[in-house]
Amino acid sequence: MTTLFPRGRQAKGRPFYLSPSYVHITTYGFDTAKYAKMRGRVARSKPDGCDTGPYQCVPLFALFDLHYIRDRRGAPPRRGTMSISTALLNRLRDLTVARPRPKPLRYGLTVVVIAMVAIVQVVLFGSSAPWFLYTPVVVLLALFLGRGPGVLATILSAIGAGLVVARPDLPLLLTPVHWGASVIFLLSTLGLILLVEALRTALLDADRLRDEREKALVVTAQREAFLSGVLGSSTDCIKVLDLDGKLTFMSEGGQRVMEISDFNDVAGCPWPDFWQDAGNAEAKAAVEAAGRGEAHSFIGKADTYQGTPKWWHVAVSPIAGPEGHPDRILSVSRDITELRASEEERERFVRLAENSADFVGMARTDGSVFYMNDAAKRLVGLEDAAITRLTITDFFPPEQVETVAREVLPAVERDGHWAGELDFRHFRTGELIPVLYSVFPITDASGALIGYGTVTRDFRERRRAEDGMRLMNGELAHRLKNVLAVVQSVASQTLRTAPDTKTASHNLGARLEALGAATDVLTGSSWRSADLHEVATRALAPHGSIGERILLDGPAVTLKPEVTVAFALALHELATNAAKYGALANGAGTVVLEWSVTGEGNDAILSIAWREQGGPPVSPPTRKGFGSTLIERSLRSYFRGKAATDYRPEGLVFELEARLGDAATVNE
Repeated sequence: MTTLFPRGRQAKGRPFYLSPSYVHITTYGFDTAKYAKMRGRVARSKPDGCDTGPYQCVPLFALFDLHYIRDRRGAPPRRGTMSISTALLNRLRDLTVARPRPKPLRYGLTVVVIAMVAIVQVVLFGSSAPWFLYTPVVVLLALFLGRGPGVLATILSAIGAGLVVARPDLPLLLTPVHWGASVIFLLSTLGLILLVEALRTALLDADRLRDEREKALVVTAQREAFLSGVLGSSTDCIKVLDLDGKLTFMSEGGQRVMEISDFNDVAGCPWPDFWQDAGNAEAKAAVEAAGRGEAHSFIGKADTYQGTPKWWHVAVSPIAGPEGHPDRILSVSRDITELRASEEERERFVRLAENSADFVGMARTDGSVFYMNDAAKRLVGLEDAAITRLTITDFFPPEQVETVAREVLPAVERDGHWAGELDFRHFRTGELIPVLYSVFPITDASGALIGYGTVTRDFRERRRAEDGMRLMNGELAHRLKNVLAVVQSVASQTLRTAPDTKTASHNLGARLEALGAATDVLTGSSWRSADLHEVATRALAPHGSIGERILLDGPAVTLKPEVTVAFALALHELATNAAKYGALANGAGTVVLEWSVTGEGNDAILSIAWREQGGPPVSPPTRKGFGSTLIERSLRSYFRGKAATDYRPEGLVFELEARLGDAATVNE
């Protein structure tokens, strides 16, 4: 607690006592109500801890205001409030020590004054009481002019008085009585001079102390005004708590940031109750730590007095009392809501980059790499490697380094972006990895370029898909040409052998339908291969129930595309003939299609047999039509094997033998 003694009022009333949160001002010699009214801030209530009795409470701003020793115009206190003795003492001090005079002037003035006193002595008193006038004059000279002029005045006074009573008829000019009186005068006057010098020294010391005190008051006032300005302008919420954690003071800046219009609304409230969730426990722990003399800090969420949610960084520390033990608690809360939001936004972007499946990397303007996400490290084989020694050009094959250095990076600086297809290299295997390389500049707050960033996409799957598409398009063109050639051949042969237009139309439609079924099988396998069983099922299903009148039996065989079309057309012709003349012409006949593979590998023999039974008797045809020609010649050509038709009376038999590698795909 600080004590201030207003100038001119030390002898009256009590001093000013200043506490950390309120100023207690004596009611003697100072009108606190008038002062508070003048400042426009009268405390509406007395908070806990504010003393009563002869003291009144004014807000903290009085701590930083020295106007309480002057009126509003800055004039000094009125004379009526000072005692006459104090006024005379101040006047005497001003005349004696406050105005130092030159030495020649002081000694010359001493001689002149003593001469004038001597003349007055001779004129008024003659030889009676020769030392009467000198004594007070010497004392005053010593008081106003100093010890040296006082001693000189004493000597001159003794000489002047001696001359007045001197007798020429005496050997020593003076009688023994006069000599004794002169000695007594000298000794007593010199003693008075010593006392006056002591008084003068005391006045000088008092004047020096007064000046020092006034300077200290000015420095204190300036310091307190500075602290008041700091507290008022600070955006931090600065609070003082008692050891129980209750609010006793809050800075003006703190009241603004906390949206509090009147501190009395929250004075005495438990400070931890302002905090939410984990912040409440942290605040209580901070108060307990400060009570033990320990500092504590935390980050928590708390609403302002008006309900605005904010995040705060809080530092809590003890305020030591006179004995060095914690007496109060200082809490400084900084609003970090915007910082917290920016940090959360930055963390979201970091998580986005870390969780991205694309290559995300950053490098400085000199090309040195300082960040790569996990996907980037996996893409180029740097999972466990250090990246600090890598540069941008290390990721590219030698033939593309110049492109990156001379085209890509300058384009980024010039245009703000570059994107195109390049190749990364795998650091362990050397494999070239096709990528869509997208680069953009990284700038600081002023817009200056500080680095490069990239979000690069792995294009291997897309490149494979594009290659596959090109291959498939090529195969499709080739297959379509083959199909068109087959269609042309089928149409030509059908029209040539048909007896009339109606028959030609019917036969051509049926054969094209069989061709379409084979095409469907090939389309389902991207024109690469077709299962023999599936081809037979689709080609024969329109002619009879599979599994009842048409029986299929054989191992899994995958036919080549060019064989599939011919085989489907041959099965269609065999089934058509069976439906007209053979086993499928009545309700009891059956057809068995069976196949087998003898041997292993490409040299294995694929055997296919078509057997009819239960139908009308069969006899060889007198002439071979298109169907017979298609069956024997096309299959023999595409299968590169042997094909033969046997017209047995019990039913037609067709047999085909071919090298497996020529007709089907073989899995090694």
